[in-house]
Amino acid sequence: MAPTPRRLLHFATRRLGLRHYLRDPGDGRPQPQIPAKDLLWSIVLGTILRQLAFLAIEALVGSKARRNLSVSRRFGDDALGYFTERLDPALTRAALAAVLHRAKRNNAFQDCHFVGLVLDGTTGGRRRKKGCSLCRSYRNAQKEIVGYRHHLVLAAVVGGDLTLPADIEPYGPGDSEYAAGQRLLRRVRENLGARFIDYVVVDGEFSTAPFLHVATGAGWPVVARLKENLPEFISSRRAAISFPTAGPGVPGGRRSRPDLGRR
Repeated sequence: MAPTPRRLLHFATRRLGLRHYLRDPGDGRPQPQIPAKDLLWSIVLGTILRQLAFLAIEALVGSKARRNLSVSRRFGDDALGYFTERLDPALTRAALAAVLHRAKRNNAFQDCHFVGLVLDGTTGGRRRKKGCSLCRSYRNAQKEIVGYRHHLVLAAVVGGDLTLPADIEPYGPGDSEYAAGQRLLRRVRENLGARFIDYVVVDGEFSTAPFLHVATGAGWPVVARLKENLPEFISSRRAAISFPTAGPGVPGGRRSRPDLGRR
């Protein structure tokens, strides 16, 4: 059976338990004229169809296809902007956490022994002029400001063949990926609980004592990819795992690695 917008909506409301969230996603508009469900569902469909720009979504709901989208009326890109600017992110995070718990209860991770949480930074939304308090400048090779973009830290749950989004934390000027990652880790711990995650995977930039203390406080061990930001620690680890290059079967040599099975 081929997927359609109506079938996807049925799956989201019935199977994923998102009926209440789609009806009340934390709409902060004082006098809404367009149902929040229509605006939110159109954004979901735009993401699935890779029509992410609000102008593209406006064209979609203004076309003849709207009757098959489960969207009751047409609207403009300004309505989407007004809606998203006033949307409470806490309800979206709570709904996402509920979906993750439902997935685990339904044995979505049954084929993996450990469920992990991956944190990493990314950027998006480039523009020439600063548009909001979260816009951070980026420069060319001559150190000249050539535009602005948003910086984010993403968290995803991994296990087996699944990679599921868990949360996102933006950070603006004067903030950092490192600090945003700590805030994100604390919030994921609060929303998912300590027993949901078995370990955390992070970039080497997070391999510092304060972040590791936050992860330890959450009850999660950390797997970090080391980079050159910790040269002394990298050197000590390389020395600990290096072995002689000669051994049995190598002309003129002895054992190439410790005889871990020697009796």
